[in-house]
Amino acid sequence: MSTILDYLDWRGDLTLKQSPFCEVDNLIISIFSYMNLSGIAEMKTRRSGITLSEAVDAYFKKHDPKNYKIGALFSDDFPLLFKKAAESRRFGKMKLFGYVSILEKETETQFAALSVDLGDGSVFVSFSGTDDTLVGWKENFNMSYMDSIPAQRHALDYLCSVAYHTLFKIRVGGHSKGGNLSLYAAAKAPKHIKRRIINVYNNDGPGFGKSLEHSDIEDRILTVVPSFSVVGLLLEHGKVDKVVKSNGNGVWQHDPCTWDVCGDRFVLSDGLTKESSHIEKTLKACVAEMTIDERRDMVEALYKVFTANRAETLSDIAADKLDFILSLGKLDEKTRNIIISTAKLIWREGMRIRKEEKKPIRIFKKGEKNADTD
Repeated sequence: MSTILDYLDWRGDLTLKQSPFCEVDNLIISIFSYMNLSGIAEMKTRRSGITLSEAVDAYFKKHDPKNYKIGALFSDDFPLLFKKAAESRRFGKMKLFGYVSILEKETETQFAALSVDLGDGSVFVSFSGTDDTLVGWKENFNMSYMDSIPAQRHALDYLCSVAYHTLFKIRVGGHSKGGNLSLYAAAKAPKHIKRRIINVYNNDGPGFGKSLEHSDIEDRILTVVPSFSVVGLLLEHGKVDKVVKSNGNGVWQHDPCTWDVCGDRFVLSDGLTKESSHIEKTLKACVAEMTIDERRDMVEALYKVFTANRAETLSDIAADKLDFILSLGKLDEKTRNIIISTAKLIWREGMRIRKEEKKPIRIFKKGEKNADTD
């Protein structure tokens, strides 16, 4: 099947005047904020921004695409997509501005955002997903027990700042954690900013520790997940609007470059795979069984496991799996016990849910007595 890379080949010559902004455009621009644009697109206002074409030229002068890797779980196609978009009539003249990137170990914060003047009277605020850093993943897990994480608060401040500097209509979107940040910022924004939001795009973004009130913008939210979704079904995620087909295997379907596209639309799947639904139910059941303190202890223990040998990124771990395995033996007893008890809980809940899924449905004939209600 075709992907967003093919979309750029087929429809990249069509301007937004010829073919209005669509859901596939959202996914492409959501990926832009993954790129390291420090020193390239940090201008604060739309008027002082740089075109995508100019930004890509500057980017490849600073970075070798052969060595660029967003992370162990993401596509190597991001730089290619960035370049293809810049060479197209549709995206090449769009103006980039307001790039921000924050990575702080002390506050466990990983945040990046970019604004794009689409040229149709609107600005797209693109929030980046989690990068390769363990700090970024730790912040993700913190959502399981915190009311809000630093990146979410940064996202709200960023959206308000963009709204202050331009009178244009606003689209908000992101992939993975970027989708979560988009929902949070749009839901928490002041009413006068909400009125200017055209759409909010959540591309396989995780949910929240507790339900997020967003009824006043619900009709403008588009939540999209692949048929095998794990990240997009974590925590309290609300309704899913579209389940798309993907040429990826299992969890690799989280990579947006694997999503199937036809024309200006995603190719829809019949629904989530059984495996995806099972994982969702299991993880939700586990979280429900744990107190806030237990969730926090579990997250801290997992972080201790992954940083036991001073690893800072997932790529560090992937590069030396043996060293990582050996480092697990150095963990203190408390951390080991938390990991073991969490693993047992996941196993127990997984088996319980699997039995429930296989439990036959009894159908009673008219007048037949249901013994279960005696």
